[in-house]
Amino acid sequence: MNATDEKQVLTGERAELVATLERHRGFLLQTADGLTEQQARTRSTVSALTIASLLKHVADTEEQWFRFAVEGAAAFGEVDVYNDSVDWDAETDANGGDWSASGGEWVDTRFVLADHETLEHLRTRVEQVAARTEEVLRSADLDATHALPVAPWFEPNTSWSVRRVTIHMLAEISQHAGHADIIREAIDGARTMG
Repeated sequence: MNATDEKQVLTGERAELVATLERHRGFLLQTADGLTEQQARTRSTVSALTIASLLKHVADTEEQWFRFAVEGAAAFGEVDVYNDSVDWDAETDANGGDWSASGGEWVDTRFVLADHETLEHLRTRVEQVAARTEEVLRSADLDATHALPVAPWFEPNTSWSVRRVTIHMLAEISQHAGHADIIREAIDGARTMG
């Protein structure tokens, strides 16, 4: 019996969630097909976004949200801004933005690429994160909830279920697949979504 046979076959809502996430991740990954490293890092619109930076952001975001689905707000604990004593006006954006390092222009550091973050590396990372997401969705109670941490971008006193996290990530991945499609079309005219 191989590893695939050993996995429980998903049905119902879980199967639909996994398949839909996979489909929209596929749209995003497709935007990088046939690109050179330089093209993948090209800012082809007025946005600072690139196809490579979107792959990085989606993998990082999905990983953190599904850690939250399992661990709760502790998943966001690496950034020490999720507490009541933070001066939000003086704080660097916990989601990765930085004002001071840019000389007066907002720089969203979530989209900054390191030299080692090649297309191959980023594709592999997206696939690894997707595999972990599927593991979570295979076994997690979809109704289990965790309180969101305190932050100005979260509604106060709100809890999200594993299902809500999954729907949020579906929206996030879909939105960024659309961004990547526009970026790709501006690079070489290729349209990956329609």
